[in-house]
Amino acid sequence: MKLRKIKEILRAEVLMGDDRDLEVDVTNACGADLISDILADMKKNAVLLTGLTHKQIIQTASMSEFAAIIFVRGKYPARDVIELARENHLPLLRTEYPLYESCGLLYEAGLRGDYYRKKGEMGEQIEEKQLSGVMRLVYKVSGGDFNNAGKATEQAKKILKQLGINPSAMRKVSIAAYEAEMNIVIHAYRGKMFFNITPSYIEVIAEDEGPGIEDIELAMQEGFSTAPERVRELGFGAGMGLPNMKKFSDVFEITSVVGKGTRVKMLVNL
Repeated sequence: MKLRKIKEILRAEVLMGDDRDLEVDVTNACGADLISDILADMKKNAVLLTGLTHKQIIQTASMSEFAAIIFVRGKYPARDVIELARENHLPLLRTEYPLYESCGLLYEAGLRGDYYRKKGEMGEQIEEKQLSGVMRLVYKVSGGDFNNAGKATEQAKKILKQLGINPSAMRKVSIAAYEAEMNIVIHAYRGKMFFNITPSYIEVIAEDEGPGIEDIELAMQEGFSTAPERVRELGFGAGMGLPNMKKFSDVFEITSVVGKGTRVKMLVNL
C-alpha cells in the first residue's frame, strides 16, 4: 500500500514530505505510545502511528527504520521536531483519528501486517581508530539531556552503514545501544558509549556514573522500572530497557555498584 493511500484513508495532513515520499510502499504498521514497544517492533516497511510528538520519537523511528510517522489524535509536533524529521528524511503526517481507530481503518483497508514474522552531534566522537583490526568509537553521554539523547547511537549507526555492516546486525546493535544510551540519560549523571567494531562482531559498552542498581535480577524483569513520572510521560520508563538490550544482543553482561554506577556490555555477531 502506498503512503499516499494511507494518507487518504486516515484523512491525514502531510507535515514533512513531498509527492515522492508519498509513493513509498508500506506493508506494515505499528501503533504504540511506548518507546520500548516501538523499538521492539521488528516490522519492515512500516509506518508508525503514535501520539508521542517529542524529538525522541524521531530518533526512535529513524533507529528502527520506519517508513513514516503518523501522529494520531490530532497531535501536532513542534517545529524543531519537524526539522529533525527533515534532517532524517522521515515523512511526517497527522490525523484526527485516535490510535485505535487509525489502526483499525488501515487493517480494514488491507494493511494487515505480519505478526508471525515478528515472532520468528551530542556525544562528540572523541576516538575513531583502527587497532589490530578493531575500530573503536567513543561518545560522551550526559544524564538528563533529552534534547541530545540518542545521538551517540545515531552517529555510530551512520558509520556502521558506511562500513557496509549487514542490516540485521546493524538493527540489533542500534536498538541495544539506543536503550543503553537512554538508560544513561534517564538514570545516571553522565556516561560513555563504546562501539568496538571487528570483522566478526560488534561490541557495545555503556558505562555510567550514577546511583547503580541494587538488585540486577529484579531490574532485568520486564515491566520493572524506577523511572520518574516525568520520564514516563515521554513514553520511556516502561521497564523494557535492560530486557531489550539482552534480547537484541548475542552476548549480554551487566555489572553495577550501588552509589557508583553501572556497566553494560553487549555483543552482536556479524
